[in-house]
This record gives sequence, structure tokens and C-alpha cells, in this order.
Amino acid sequence: MADSVFNENEQFLIEAREEVKTRDELGAEVNKLKTDFKKLSKNISQEEKSISDEITSTIKKRKKEIEDTYDDRIDDNRSKKKKVASKKDKKKNERVNERIEDETKHISQSTKELESELKTLFKKDKVPGFCATKFYYSLFAPKGFDEVLTLLISYVIYFAGIPAAATFAMKMFVFDKNEKFANTAFWCAVCAAVILIALIGIFFLIWNFTKNKHKETILEGRALMNSIKDNKHEANKIKSSISKDKDESQYNLEAFDEKLKTLDEEADAIAKEKQEAIKEFEKETKQIITDEINNRRLPNLEKMKNEKEELEDRLNDKEKEYSDKVVEISKKYASFIGEDLCKQDKLTDLIALMEDGQAATVSEAISLYKG
Repeated sequence: MADSVFNENEQFLIEAREEVKTRDELGAEVNKLKTDFKKLSKNISQEEKSISDEITSTIKKRKKEIEDTYDDRIDDNRSKKKKVASKKDKKKNERVNERIEDETKHISQSTKELESELKTLFKKDKVPGFCATKFYYSLFAPKGFDEVLTLLISYVIYFAGIPAAATFAMKMFVFDKNEKFANTAFWCAVCAAVILIALIGIFFLIWNFTKNKHKETILEGRALMNSIKDNKHEANKIKSSISKDKDESQYNLEAFDEKLKTLDEEADAIAKEKQEAIKEFEKETKQIITDEINNRRLPNLEKMKNEKEELEDRLNDKEKEYSDKVVEISKKYASFIGEDLCKQDKLTDLIALMEDGQAATVSEAISLYKG
């Protein structure tokens, strides 16, 4: 059989070329169908995702619109409550202050009388007016932690801070700019000593002309100052007690409380309405939206899927046809002349050799072509 094939004329090769051409055309068609199938499959996937995304985004958007509607009402309610609460607090503060003023009226009156008595006492004994101050008594007759603390701070500032600041100023603007004061440290020490001595002198002058000279009056003033201090302490206790009192019934704030109660009930009603609206949305509206989008877009998707099925059937048929042709060529031609020569261009070359008379048989043509 093989010998007879190799002794065939060019007609054998021509028939082989036609079969190979048919095989190649089938192969090209299969490749095109595969490409179309892949592209259509991708388009279907994209369409399915697009439909799913539209459903998801639309549901999310519509749900947010519902939530925003109720949230705006809740924010408005909250703003109203804030305004009412602010008005209530303002009115309560006014009435608390009125109550404090009323309950400390006798203490305030007593304090004014004591202050007047203190001024009269000092004026009668010709004691300087600045002596009738808490600061003076903190420096020259302190009593209590606050006055002792004031004394210590004042001493530090008076006997250390002022001399240091004045000396530093002299150094910057006088000693450092004048060659006469070459020994800066010495002149700074002198300056500080002079200022300190002057301040001590002023302190003892005030001491001598006030406390020593009017000792009895200063002592009486101390007693009056103590009474004033006790009055202020008592007034602060009453003020603190009233401020901490949680009972608002005596301030006539019922109208505000009623308004706040109404707003609270309104807020609860809005929250309940929102909850019901969301529940209804999840139960019914969500499905309506899904159905509307599906009804609008699924027909086109189904059409694409049907096209895919048809294309798949065509592809399967063409692949079988191509496979059969490959097997046929392999049996009839490739098994004799070799798969490498079962190409259209090579078969054309072999045919040309025979048509030109260079080879009389297939065998001679192959030998000549390979040689």
C-alpha cells in the first residue's frame, strides 16, 4: 500500500492539499468560535455582575433615602429638645440665683454692716483705708490657710522677685553698657542689697505706722474681718447646698418638662416609624426593586445565554468535524508522507516539482524537496 502511494502522481498531493486546506479552514473556524464563545461568556459574567451591582446599589440607595428622611426628623427633634433644655437651664439658673439671693439676704446684710463698721472704726482712729483689706491682714495679721499662703507668695515676690527683676534690669540697661561698672557681679550685688534694704524699710514703715501705732484697732478689725469671712463661708455653704439640690419643683419649670416629655414621645414615635419603614422595606420593597431590575434586564441576559448555548453546540460540532478531518488526513496522508509535509505550502511545493517534470512520483518529489 505504501509503495503504491509513493508511486502516485501529483493528483495524490492535490487531493491531500485540498483536505489539508479544509482541515485548516475548520481549525480557523473552531478558533474563531472559541474566541466568540469566550467573549460571550465574559459578557454574560459582566452582565450578571452589573445586574447584581445595580440591585445592591439601588437597594442601598433607597434604604438610605428612607433612613435619611427619618434621621432628619430625629435631628430636628433633638435640636428642639436642646433649645428647650437650654431655656429650662437658663430659667432654672435665674431662679436658683434668686433663691440663693433670698436665702443669703440676711448674711449679705450682716456682711455690709460689718464692712461699714470696719470702715467707721478705721476712719474714727485715722487708720489708713488700705488696712481694712484682706491683703493687708494676710501680710500683717494672717489667719487661716489662704491668708498664710498669700503671705508666703507675697514675701517671695516682694523680697526676692522685685530685687531680682530690678537688678536684672539695671544689669541689662546700665551695668553692661557703662565701662564704669566693669565688675558687673559686684554692682549687681550692691544693687540687689540696696533694693532689698529699701523694701525692708518700706515694709517696717508700714508695720510701724499701722499695726504698731493702731494695735487695738487692727485687732478689732481682725475680729470684724473674721466675722466677714465667716459670713462669706456660710453664704458659700448655702449657695453650694442650693446648687446641689436636685429638687426642681420649687422653680416652676413644669412647662419646660412637659415640652421635653412631648418631644421625647415624638422622638420615640419617629424611631418606631423608622423601624417599621425599614422592616417594610426589607420585607416588601426590597423584593419589588429586585423584581423590577430583573424584569428589565434578565431578558437580555437570557438571550445572551441562549446565544452561548447555540454557539457552544456549533463549536462542539465544528470541533468534532475538525477532529475527524485531522484523523482522516493522518490516516490517508500523514501516515505516508509525514505530518511535517501535511501543510498547504509544502504540498504546493511538492506539486510544483511534479508539474515541472522534476519528479514523476510522490516519492521522488519528497526526496527532491528534502534534498
